[in-house]
Amino acid sequence: VALNIEFFGNWAAGFHLFNILLHVLVCLVVYGLIRHLLLACGSNFVRSSYIALLAALVFAVHPVHTEAVNSIFNRSEMLVSFCMAGGLWWFLETVDNRPWIAWILLGLIYFVAMLCRETGIVMPAITVVFLWVTTSGSWQARLSKCLPVVWLLIPMAIFLGMRASALEVPFGTAEMAVKIPAEVAQSVAKPEVSDAGNAVQTITESLDTTYRQSEGGHTVPLLGLVFNPDRILPAVTVWFDSLILMIWPDPLLTFRNPTQTSQWLALSLQAALFAFSIFRLFQKSPGLFLGLTFFYLAMLPASRIVGEHGIYPHVAERYLYMPSIGITIILAFALIWIARRFTFKAAVIPVLLALIVLTPLTWSRNTDWASTKGLAEADFRNGSRSGVILRTLVKSLFAEGQMEKAAEVCDKNSDRFLVLWYLAGNCAQVYATLGRFESAEQAYLTVAKSEEGRSSALFYLAVMYLSQDRREEAIELFKQAILEERHPYLKEFRTAEMLVELYPSDTKRLLEARKHLEKSLELEPNYYRTRVVLMNLDMFLSSTETPSN
Repeated sequence: VALNIEFFGNWAAGFHLFNILLHVLVCLVVYGLIRHLLLACGSNFVRSSYIALLAALVFAVHPVHTEAVNSIFNRSEMLVSFCMAGGLWWFLETVDNRPWIAWILLGLIYFVAMLCRETGIVMPAITVVFLWVTTSGSWQARLSKCLPVVWLLIPMAIFLGMRASALEVPFGTAEMAVKIPAEVAQSVAKPEVSDAGNAVQTITESLDTTYRQSEGGHTVPLLGLVFNPDRILPAVTVWFDSLILMIWPDPLLTFRNPTQTSQWLALSLQAALFAFSIFRLFQKSPGLFLGLTFFYLAMLPASRIVGEHGIYPHVAERYLYMPSIGITIILAFALIWIARRFTFKAAVIPVLLALIVLTPLTWSRNTDWASTKGLAEADFRNGSRSGVILRTLVKSLFAEGQMEKAAEVCDKNSDRFLVLWYLAGNCAQVYATLGRFESAEQAYLTVAKSEEGRSSALFYLAVMYLSQDRREEAIELFKQAILEERHPYLKEFRTAEMLVELYPSDTKRLLEARKHLEKSLELEPNYYRTRVVLMNLDMFLSSTETPSN
């Protein structure tokens, strides 16, 4: 990102162009990896290179990749995929002739992959499986060839140590439950705080009751992560739904509703599929086994079986970028089978059909990614009613002045205000702007029933009362909001805002408000709203000063 800023400045198209070029590079190394696998697994088909190219073209235009390609925040998915596919391809090409160089450089690539994204941690497992399958000879010879993989434990240990240090996880303790996401979510979900990109949206999503889970499981020493066996079956359904999404990528959603797939059905079908892949492996047809192994190992880090408290396994497009390489491997071996059994043209036809179907879907999804409003509207149109999507849609419509449309969304989901209190807060602002004060009042009072949003709701309800000349009621609510506030810096901030709202022309009161803002900054220097209000207040005070004679 720093290099992008250096080259492109604030030119958004430059960032997008870089992502497209990076996606092209990933497609090229996926082609190289697949071509090597086809040849290494005994495919003497004269057009294996063309088959690999056809499979890579499907990978290139698959619409499930649009989130990783369009989002700067999720660029790391492409970077780790480039390291994974490119590193594995180079390693498999080199290990027979220069084994020590191959293993040493693979260790460096592995370390870089983990720095790009933690999902790269599965590279040793994928490497061993692919090396074992593509190596001929006895199991003893294969084992001997794979043993140097223990060298990769060194970069893994270095990375995990750096991670623990960066997160300030205390070594040697058992209290590793990560509580920061829940605390951050409470703060970012307040009505007056704006979103800060995909990271905040992902944290906010965990507030939705559909993704909450009880605390439990076993802490992983030194990592601050929790292994929870209760997440295994939900993760299995995530894998199943992800496979379906790769085969039929519709609808594509930024945030998905909870799956309705039966956990035991998903488990049974996937177990049968994997058993069949092993059967085919023993029949000297390893393509299905290699592809499924890559897919599931690549999916494992994003499956939340080992992860933070309160974040449940769920499907997201960005999680499927690297695992989709495994599906592309399966496609290539399937095309080889078709070409051998019939003709090469028979293998080309399904790829052409796939390109014809998938390319417009990808183009349409890229259009959705042109704006936050477009994304939210697409999710809403395709049936997503998660709290974060509803809130994002209402906020984006509010920002663009489309109050009637925002109010329509609020009206249709008003029965969920009690659960989605942060949505109720945004809808209250919409109602107040439209002059629907009774609806706004009811929405604020609903927010006030939640512990997290109570102070904010009372404060903004007081502001609305003040605009209606209900001054005495407003003063009481202001005082109650300040009393309910749990954070000292916000108490100071709200006190200052109250003084500004009640006495906008009283210099003495405004100077008093300024002292409260300075105190708020002392307690929390990073709270940006305090700085903004203080700057505006200083500008107003300086403009009202009477020049001395």
